[in-house]
Amino acid sequence: MKKRGCPLYECLYECLREDILRGRLLPGTKLPSRRELARDNGISVKTVVNAYEQLLVEGYLIAKEKKGYFVADVETMDQYHPEKAEYPQLYREEKWFADFTANNTIYEKFPFSMWRKVMREVLSEYDMELVQRAHFLGVRQLREVIADYLYRLRGIVVSPECIVIGAGIEYLYGKLVKLLPGDSIYGVENPGYKKIPRIYEEYGLSWRYTEMNENGISMESLRESGADVIHVSPEHHYPLGTVMSAARRQELLNWAVEKEGRYVIEDDYDCEFRYRSRSIPALKSMDRNGRVIYMNTFSKTLAPAIRISYMVLPEALISRYIDNANFYSNTASACEQYALAKFMEKGYFERHLSRLKKYYHTEGERLIRIIRQSSLLPVADVRGGESGTHLLVKLDTSLTDGQIREKAKQQGILVACLSQFCTRVRPEYERVLVLNYSDMDEGRLREAVRRLGNVFMQW
Repeated sequence: MKKRGCPLYECLYECLREDILRGRLLPGTKLPSRRELARDNGISVKTVVNAYEQLLVEGYLIAKEKKGYFVADVETMDQYHPEKAEYPQLYREEKWFADFTANNTIYEKFPFSMWRKVMREVLSEYDMELVQRAHFLGVRQLREVIADYLYRLRGIVVSPECIVIGAGIEYLYGKLVKLLPGDSIYGVENPGYKKIPRIYEEYGLSWRYTEMNENGISMESLRESGADVIHVSPEHHYPLGTVMSAARRQELLNWAVEKEGRYVIEDDYDCEFRYRSRSIPALKSMDRNGRVIYMNTFSKTLAPAIRISYMVLPEALISRYIDNANFYSNTASACEQYALAKFMEKGYFERHLSRLKKYYHTEGERLIRIIRQSSLLPVADVRGGESGTHLLVKLDTSLTDGQIREKAKQQGILVACLSQFCTRVRPEYERVLVLNYSDMDEGRLREAVRRLGNVFMQW
């Protein structure tokens, strides 16, 4: 009866409880007296008393004065066995041969040796800083190197005091919306990144969609929407891939200063991945009136597991943030913040980016060739490859977007269509695949395109 490391009374308690739950001891059954059970099992009376008392406390037994212990009316479980209990799996991640919807980084390219090196240095150089609560804005060293990085690569002149570090863009959005007027109407690009309106809805905010055109966001649509805050990706729109023109950027900045409380949220999510030309200066670099909020993350350039994102707030908003949020703990790991600061200071980050850009550029061109060489895929046009890690593939088919996605699933391929990113679908947004290719090798890409071609064989 006794298990290694288990007190004897606990073993007796578990055996009796299991017999009750399995229905071996029915409700109303009288148990042996304490002395009788002790004598029959060669154990002490105290052991029996302790086991009985625990069962009494938990409601498995009832004690009747001068009569003894009786089994309580407990619902039995025929297959009860706590060590082997099975629990329903509430979320099951489906497995696909190829998932073109996952905008992941290529994990094999992560600079493990350099990251281990800086982590060891941080652990040897820092002591109390790693266990104390980090500054609520983020580790000073990291904010300083980010400010330097933004100046050199994005043309943004910013004080480290205006940078807020957080564990993920979603977390920072939660902090940001509390700084903006509560009655603000938020504008969302159509088509656009699907997560943004979901975040707004989670916080109970009002939002409107705004149309896109060849120069970026449509100013006419933006004005008609009545939005006070607009989310844009001027460098490389997702999923259209549009680069906002210089004239449109200036129009957007002019719109922002026309009315108090207007702001532009610049999402610079993959600004680093421009292959045939230099990155265009950020919209924030043109802002002279404190109306642009700049947001970026290291999830795409390093790894999603390193939960470090940041936002650059205008002076009016950072003052409000300091006054209202200084009691919050910083949510990003202090150790990883120090490590990332050192990783960037030593030039490792930009070297890693250079290798990653070369890899993604090669993979994008390879996928374009594979698609164009396919004899089964009814390709009308392919766009992309100059920046980012996704392509748009226009198809010449009578299949609907829903039919394309379902038939692709039957081939083990998960794809998204451009229409899924729309609040209002225009005809030109139909029958267009959005293919994220960042984490697939050549062999998988070729087989995935072949399987996609099978979708259209009978049509």
